[in-house]
Amino acid sequence: GPCGGKTTALAWLSSYLREHGFEVLTCPEAHTILASNGMLLSYYKTEGMPGVIQNTVMDIQMNLEDGFEQVKLARGKPAVLLCDRGLMDGSAYITRSEWKDLLVKQKVLNVCELQEGRYNAVFHVVTAAEGSAQYYTLTNNEARVETPELARELNGKTCKAWVGHPNLRVFDTSTNFEGKLRRLVEATAKL
Repeated sequence: GPCGGKTTALAWLSSYLREHGFEVLTCPEAHTILASNGMLLSYYKTEGMPGVIQNTVMDIQMNLEDGFEQVKLARGKPAVLLCDRGLMDGSAYITRSEWKDLLVKQKVLNVCELQEGRYNAVFHVVTAAEGSAQYYTLTNNEARVETPELARELNGKTCKAWVGHPNLRVFDTSTNFEGKLRRLVEATAKL
């Protein structure tokens, strides 16, 4: 979820995997690329734009992931591709009807194609706004604008989008942040 620690988690996982002999590629989040390059939140207020934006995000994200995967495979070495976000995350940001329309436009016959078909594991890092609200902040990510309430809502929707993936792991705020990251690394070691 927003301000859950994904960026730090990616750094921890990258370090752990490299220490264990893997090359690591990290695929950035498409929405952040758009938001960091001029796409304003006010665009969402235009009729039909949430669906257009999420369709664009999915196009970019798929191309990024596929490109990184090609590079990874071409190296011919033990490697891991870590993604900042997954394609199902977009469903949390639009209505169910808009999501169904997006899937039709993308020629996705079954959401399993976007879950198990693309990702070996899904690690949902719960927002700090859920259980550790004192650590929830907007200051460390210029693309983040969610209130704590909205962050909790999006966190729930995003996690729900991945239910059914056989390797979905949820890392809540029941420990301090370092403990959360240690649990994430331990889960990675078991894959």
